[in-house]
Amino acid sequence: MWSGFVEEFDEAQVRAQMETNFFGALWVSQAVAGAMRRQRGGHLVQMSSIGGVVTGPTSGIYSASKFALEGASEALAAELAGFGVDLTIVEPGGYWTDLYTGMGFTEPSDDYAQLRADIAEQFADASIDSEPALAATAISALVDSDEPPLRLILGSAVLDAAVDAAKQRADTWLAWQEVSRAAESAVPAPGG
Repeated sequence: MWSGFVEEFDEAQVRAQMETNFFGALWVSQAVAGAMRRQRGGHLVQMSSIGGVVTGPTSGIYSASKFALEGASEALAAELAGFGVDLTIVEPGGYWTDLYTGMGFTEPSDDYAQLRADIAEQFADASIDSEPALAATAISALVDSDEPPLRLILGSAVLDAAVDAAKQRADTWLAWQEVSRAAESAVPAPGG
């Protein structure tokens, strides 16, 4: 996992993040999806992150990899539904794991020094949500469900953050709906 401001990343760092969080998961999903489709049943559990729902400074490239995973997974869920295969995107918050021990950091830019300090101060007193065993219990309940959801957020603080982000997006879309709706009109298809 890499952390840094978007413009600080070099191409190799971005590609490494995408390779791990998107392409690796995609290749495994394709292999598993094919087997489940042929057997006409199953439940694919896609491990994403709250970073695939909301993002912020220093998380842009990580979130880009998770947003890509979530977009592909949502499409795959729709593609597999007719074959009796469920897919759930699990979006956990922070848990006490080794995730952060191998974290890479971009070369800091002086222009972002104050924002970086503000973020460090903001997170200095922040606590990680929970023990991984509780996430495992939630995922076990998910797998045992007869009607699993497309998405499952794990953690109270991140659930609140996701709901707030969804409300803000909806409010913005509705506030700009006149402009949005004016950007299209019914016209015949080219050559039609």
